[in-house]
Amino acid sequence: MGASVAEIASRHTQLQRAEHLTVEGDVSGDYIIVERRDDGSLVLQPDTSMEAIRRRHNATPATLEEFEAEYGPVQPPDGEG
Repeated sequence: MGASVAEIASRHTQLQRAEHLTVEGDVSGDYIIVERRDDGSLVLQPDTSMEAIRRRHNATPATLEEFEAEYGPVQPPDGEG
């Protein structure tokens, strides 16, 4: 069975506060430190945040002008949500 919404929200909050680390070499990339052990070793997991994905792909969010040039003018909200 899948994780509850509360569990997912808790994990998300923990990841936002987690320390980030960039590794170079055979396993290069952005990682998050999920555990610091008494012997000094670290447990890492890949950083899958939107910011890390943007860095990996050298992407930047579109400006409003760029968005509207591609998709047309942004319409006012229709009150449905």
